[in-house]
Amino acid sequence: MNETAWTYLLVTATFSIYIGIAIYTRVASTKGFYVAGQGVPAILNGMATGADWMSAASFISMAGLISFMGYQGSMYLIGWTGGYVLLAMLLAPYLRKFGQFTVPDFVGDRYYSNSARVVAVAGPFHLRE
Repeated sequence: MNETAWTYLLVTATFSIYIGIAIYTRVASTKGFYVAGQGVPAILNGMATGADWMSAASFISMAGLISFMGYQGSMYLIGWTGGYVLLAMLLAPYLRKFGQFTVPDFVGDRYYSNSARVVAVAGPFHLRE
């Protein structure tokens, strides 16, 4: 077999394994999808959220900003971290209280409007101008 045939064989085998795992482990509810049926302890969930927030791009850009700007650049890191923690602490209890997992779902249910849900999805992109 040549190199192209091996490539197709490995790609097909890999996708087949992934599709098999997805079918075997599928969830039946939204709660199971978003929060693993609440089977994950809070400390591990917080660690996963922190890892999502501190992606490689954020880490590299913040390190570069502090390296480039010196001590003055640390205010961006403090604002970035503080803003994230503040947002999470102020928003998470309301999401849990309403039984929702995303901000657009929360806004749509809170204001009984699908239009508000669409604005919640599109809103932050228009505020940057």
